[in-house]
Amino acid sequence: MLYKYSNHFKFVLMIIAGLLASSMTIVMAYMVQTLTNIATEKKWNQVGNFLLIVLTGYVLSFLASLVFNRLKTSAIKEVNTYLRIHIFKGMLNQSVEENTNSLGFLTSDFKLLETNRFNAQIEILMQGCTLLMALGYALVVNWLVTLLFLIGSFVPMLVSSLFQKAIQSASENWTKANSDYVNQTKNFLAGSQTLRLYGKQDNATKKNQIQVLKLESALRKMNLLDLDTGSWINLLASSITFLVPFLVGIYMVIKGLTTLGALFAIVQLANSFVNPILIILDDRNKLSTTKKIVEKTNTYLTLAEKKQNKKKEKVRDLTFTDISLKRKDKQFIEGLNLTIKVGSKQAIIGPSGMGKSTLLQFMMYGSFGKAEQILLNQKLKKAGTFTDLFAYASQAPVIFAESLWFNLTLGANIARDKVLEVCEKLDLISLVKEKGFEYYLGNNADQLSGGQLERIELARAILANRPILLLDEINASLDKKTSDEIHQYLLNSNLTFVEVIHHYNNDELSEYDGIIDLNDYRSN
Repeated sequence: MLYKYSNHFKFVLMIIAGLLASSMTIVMAYMVQTLTNIATEKKWNQVGNFLLIVLTGYVLSFLASLVFNRLKTSAIKEVNTYLRIHIFKGMLNQSVEENTNSLGFLTSDFKLLETNRFNAQIEILMQGCTLLMALGYALVVNWLVTLLFLIGSFVPMLVSSLFQKAIQSASENWTKANSDYVNQTKNFLAGSQTLRLYGKQDNATKKNQIQVLKLESALRKMNLLDLDTGSWINLLASSITFLVPFLVGIYMVIKGLTTLGALFAIVQLANSFVNPILIILDDRNKLSTTKKIVEKTNTYLTLAEKKQNKKKEKVRDLTFTDISLKRKDKQFIEGLNLTIKVGSKQAIIGPSGMGKSTLLQFMMYGSFGKAEQILLNQKLKKAGTFTDLFAYASQAPVIFAESLWFNLTLGANIARDKVLEVCEKLDLISLVKEKGFEYYLGNNADQLSGGQLERIELARAILANRPILLLDEINASLDKKTSDEIHQYLLNSNLTFVEVIHHYNNDELSEYDGIIDLNDYRSN
């Protein structure tokens, strides 16, 4: 994943710099071996050349480590940036319900990709290089002693394998517990006003405490397994991995089969056998903790690659035959036939709870219902496959923490004159003149009236220039004068729209091309 989404050239340079930085182990082993042999053999004339070689090695290794640090952090930044952008894009292709659990993923879960995966992947790669370099040098010095240390170095790997499955299971349990904790906390915070109203903050805290205990218990188990694994590995590393090979090496020195400098050099390098393996094993455990996160990341990336239908189809008519609506086991209507012709204005009426808004949701997304047949320009279509035909405005407008311009256009390239024209028709021009298009609607959105926010969303829907407008009680927060003016503009325009109306006069309905009364389709 790190190589895939980073600059490949910089990644290769990072590896090269890492290799040069890892040569410090060779420099140290050479220094120990040479100094020991100089001292035991009293060859003091070799000290000058020795110091020059060692100093050069130190400088090159140090400079390489600085370059490696910069390339590593740059690679992680590139990958994190790419993933965050595309994960967010993928989330935007999900439903609101599916995204309820997504915020926790972008915060705590995603951070684990950097700490427990990207860093671990680089660490495994570099420690593997260190191991190979140290092993190569040690084999040249004395292959037999090196082999003994190497065999001992693999013992901890066996111990780690015994704990691997348990660590992975504990990690998955922690991930789930963390998700449950984040979701519950978000839910209670969103409803904090209600809890304050009824004075039930303590009850919510008690419920939250249960999730905290589950979260911390899962974390403790995961950490305890990790620590226990480390304790067993350290025990074996100090005995089988080091002590036994060292005693054999001493015996060989006594017998004249190797030099003391060679033994000390291999002992020095033995840390470069053992430590890299221990680090790799630890990093492998870290990688296992991110397995589910990687799977989820790949799901979001796949969603991000989902092609949007850019081709606009010219709509002549859209027909729904025998619509039935059902939501939460409640049957609303049956047998509704609906035809939308270009330029038509239709009203949907009926008492509250009859499914008026649900009908619009079905038209857009195919949710909460079914139709015997759907024809677009006399061609069969499946429900929910032509969302790009619709623009939508409701009594509960969606306002983004962005500028007024973005809320009106959603970043689309729309002529300023066109935006001003629509704002004029919807009585928003005074707001534009007073605040300007750059007015930020984050914390300032509550300074605008509900009617202004509704009109902003309506303007957005009109400016989207979709073939069909779906309007859901857009006059809910409007005074009658403003509501009448906006409706006259809509009715006199060439716009095609279907509007859910709750409060109306019979004479107002006469201006629509068609009236759909859901009472006529009430389910028995």
